[in-house]
Amino acid sequence: MVPAMAKNPFSLEGKTAIVTGGGTGIGKSIAIEFARAGADVALCSRKLEHLEPVAKAVRDLGRRTFAVAVDVRQEDQVRGMVERAVSEWGRLDIMVNNAGASFRSKPEDISVNGWNAVIQINLNGVFLGCKWAGKHMLDRGQGTIINIASVAGVYGSTMMSHYGAAKSAVITLTRELAMAWGRKGIRVNCIAPGPIVTEGYVDVLKKGGPDGDKAYQAVAERVGIGRWGRVEEIAYPAVFLASDAAAFIQGETLIIDGGPSSREGEG
Repeated sequence: MVPAMAKNPFSLEGKTAIVTGGGTGIGKSIAIEFARAGADVALCSRKLEHLEPVAKAVRDLGRRTFAVAVDVRQEDQVRGMVERAVSEWGRLDIMVNNAGASFRSKPEDISVNGWNAVIQINLNGVFLGCKWAGKHMLDRGQGTIINIASVAGVYGSTMMSHYGAAKSAVITLTRELAMAWGRKGIRVNCIAPGPIVTEGYVDVLKKGGPDGDKAYQAVAERVGIGRWGRVEEIAYPAVFLASDAAAFIQGETLIIDGGPSSREGEG
C-alpha cells in the first residue's frame, strides 16, 4: 500500500527526532533545520554545555526539545536516550546518527587504541543508534534513520584511514538495514559529506600547523565549485531525506561534496 502524502511533503510538522552529536557543526545545523521544518528535536552529545544553546534555538522556534549527555559508544546510554524520547513524546519518527570524531595520522602511525577509538565512535555508535531506534520503529511499523558518513568512506583517506574505514562500514550498514527493514516501514539512508567547515574538521587540520593551513587550501582547490561547504548545505538535504518527499528513497548514500574539479579531467 502506497502511503498518503502530506499536504506539504517537505514538512516535518508533528514529527519527533533525535540528533546525536547535536551540539556543534553538522548536527547542530540539522537539529535547528529540523525544528524549522516543524519537528520536535532531542539532542545528545558527550558535552552537555554544547547542547544547551542548540536546545534554546529549538525552543525559540516553537518546538519541544531536551538535551542529554550521551556517549554513543555506551549501549545503555543510547538505549536510554531513545526510551526517553519515546516516553516523553510517545514515539520516535526520525533518528540521525551524526556523532563522530577522528584525527589525522599516517596509517603506519595509528595505534590500536587510536584505531579502536575512531571505530567505536564512528561505527559502533551508529550501529547502536540504529539498533535502538530501529527496535522502536519496528514496533510502530514506521520511521526514518539517517546516518552521517563521509566521502572518506567512499573514496578513502590517506591521512585518516581509520575514519574512512569506519565511514565505509556505515555506508554498508545503511544499505543492509534498508534491506532488512524496508518492508517493515523503516527507511534508512546515508549522507556522505565532503569538506564542510565544522569546528571538529577545522580543528583536526589546525593541529597540523602550517601544513594544516596548506591542506585546507588544497582541499578547497579540489572541490568542483572551489570552496568548502557550509553545515546548512548538509542539513537541508537531511530535512529532505527525513520528509515524506523522500518516501521512495531507501538504502542510498547521498554524496554532498561540491562536485569534482575540472582539473581531474585535465591531461
